[in-house]
Amino acid sequence: MRRLAGIAALAFAALSSGCSIYPLPEDVMPYKSEEIAAVIRCQARDAVRNVILQNIEAAKSPILYERMNKQELLAWLTGNTENFHSLKWDRFTPELRGPFTFYKDTSISYDFTIDTTEKNVAGVNLTLLRQYSGSTNAAGLVASNDRTREVSRHFRAFDTFDSLARLMPERACNRAPRTENYVFPAAGLLRINSLVNSFLIANSWENLAGPDKEFTTAQMADTLTFTTKSIGNFDPSTTADPIIGKWVPSSASLNIDNTRQDLHTIIILISLSPDKSGLPQFDEFGRILAPGKASAKVAASAALDKQKDFNTQSALTRFGTGVGRIGN
Repeated sequence: MRRLAGIAALAFAALSSGCSIYPLPEDVMPYKSEEIAAVIRCQARDAVRNVILQNIEAAKSPILYERMNKQELLAWLTGNTENFHSLKWDRFTPELRGPFTFYKDTSISYDFTIDTTEKNVAGVNLTLLRQYSGSTNAAGLVASNDRTREVSRHFRAFDTFDSLARLMPERACNRAPRTENYVFPAAGLLRINSLVNSFLIANSWENLAGPDKEFTTAQMADTLTFTTKSIGNFDPSTTADPIIGKWVPSSASLNIDNTRQDLHTIIILISLSPDKSGLPQFDEFGRILAPGKASAKVAASAALDKQKDFNTQSALTRFGTGVGRIGN
């Protein structure tokens, strides 16, 4: 019976083990949800700044900004990134002033959905036997505890090329990753620069259009879906021979199954401003100020809604996730 008591105690401990009541990214990642947004925004900022540097490098004018030539300007910006905050687009030579002024109000908007599911299953199976001289009695005991917790967090952010390149504080990106994260990709280095470059090239040469029949507000979007599933199992068992006249646990097994799934969906939308007169205003730290009209922000939000509808109709990523859950 002492052995049985030990198995019962182990089973009780397993069934009483806790899971995260409110599963969030910071339980398993080095970033909170708002920091994941900062990670993406910082990479978008770096992509925009790289485009600025590339255009400066390709410029032909002897003097490009105030009294600085190409080499001096590049050294000034790359030597101390704080100098990006001092840039004034109208002070560039006409060769660069035109494209920089045209694209500075281009919006980069983001839609974040973070779904987390944690499932904890603990159970014990116990078979008791008592043997007589001519027969054997058996009794089976089963106990199980199944807990599932789900959290879905959704939010949006809004930037422009100008607010990212000049206004976003350098300290906001101190923790920005410099390498890929293969376990949780949303917390690592992504190829956002590819989206920025593709948008600019397509808008210049490929007749890039906007939503529906709109041909004046060109836009391009990437939808990133990252699924990370962790599984942990602990399934010890024991067996014993029956004893005449006594109840003994002939077989006992304990199963503890823990799973956690983190599904991160990120939409990054780049679009030309539909109405420069109604653009949201930013303070010196790149934070949105409440304008009388925020047509660009409203348009970007509506475009994100359309992009989400498109993803639902064409990809149905949630369907695959649901099938995976049923199979497990």
